[in-house]
Amino acid sequence: MSTLASFEARVTSSDFQAQGPVVGTIKAQVVFGSSSGTVTGTFKVKGADSAASITSKILGLTITYDNIVVGGWSYSRSNGGAWSKAPASGKTLQSLMSSGIVLTDVGVETRFGKSVHHLVVANVSGVDLSAFGITAGADQSNLTVSSLSFWAEDDGTPAGVSIEASLDQKIFGTNSHETVTLDIRIDTLSGVTITAPTP
Repeated sequence: MSTLASFEARVTSSDFQAQGPVVGTIKAQVVFGSSSGTVTGTFKVKGADSAASITSKILGLTITYDNIVVGGWSYSRSNGGAWSKAPASGKTLQSLMSSGIVLTDVGVETRFGKSVHHLVVANVSGVDLSAFGITAGADQSNLTVSSLSFWAEDDGTPAGVSIEASLDQKIFGTNSHETVTLDIRIDTLSGVTITAPTP
């Protein structure tokens, strides 16, 4: 079985589990110029459940968005505030991989400190980041994916995900168009736990 076929078989499994850290950059274009900053966080997925915590630091402002999906419900909050609850989008990593997206293995590259296969999604139109537990937070809109890649070891073991996206956000009451690049390294493929937050 090829690396790509083995990777797809693993990720589409109903009991697929993964977790790891998120690192990246953020660039904002505002009326008075542009600025850049950093993104850090954590990512977890266990079957249809997911959890992501993303912290961005830009223009002197630190914002943390948390999103947890458990049992068909989505819980979200910003900056450690109160959780809001709503029906989940129904998008999961498994449904994304089974939706007809086309992955191409473009070869082996160095990523996350090791040699891994770069699996590029050919067409990202319609890709919903809620499949990764990532949603637009308060004062954010127009979250759009511009590129999506997966990374896998020779035997198809998932090693990580790279995402490039854009969004609009208000910062200090000023409209900002932002581009975000995220690298999600997968450190663990078992023993993942995700629980609904306590209101």
